[in-house]
Amino acid sequence: MSGTVPRQADEAAEQTGGDGAAAARPRALPAAATAALGVLLLAEVVLLCAGLLSLWPILLALVAPGTDATATARWSPLGLGEWALTADVAMLLAVIVCSALGSFVHAATSFATYVGNRRLYASWLWWYLLRAGIGVALALLVYLLLRGGLFAGSSGAGATNPYGFSGIAGLCGLFSKQATDKLREICDTILSTKGDGDRDRRDKLAAAGQHRDPDPAGP
Repeated sequence: MSGTVPRQADEAAEQTGGDGAAAARPRALPAAATAALGVLLLAEVVLLCAGLLSLWPILLALVAPGTDATATARWSPLGLGEWALTADVAMLLAVIVCSALGSFVHAATSFATYVGNRRLYASWLWWYLLRAGIGVALALLVYLLLRGGLFAGSSGAGATNPYGFSGIAGLCGLFSKQATDKLREICDTILSTKGDGDRDRRDKLAAAGQHRDPDPAGP
């Protein structure tokens, strides 16, 4: 009995963050939320694959050699109404779907790994929910850059390769961090400037009384 009180006191101190360790310990995602997230990922890949299978024949027909650039085709995704697609719109949709598939591969691999190791924490829930949107947005930017820079003189989407662009979109979704780093390198090269813009924009009167220029990095 004499050892019961100290043990309970230690447990209470740990739960209240006596030394700060318990307060910083991440909270595991509840089992119900884990199951719901897994079902959501499965539903996502089924819908994306079904949409791509229905869209791909239409896209190939619209970008086939000799097809009129203003031609349209009807697309009914999963029977949810009909859309009149041009070649450019069909290519954009293919980029969106393929980038979302790449994002799914990344998210599903991470999900399976952390659930298998019982280390899936609640703080990462929004990462899984936003993963597809991040990949899609990045792939669209890369697609627009490639179309604008490499195919500026071509005659619409008919001069593009849907396999190549869809593959690049999938890689952007799968490797979003690497694609973002590469875009940052490109922007640093293209938009490089001389001097320090932040320091040059500081108040000259406030800096006049100082013996040296202030640190542009701030405090």
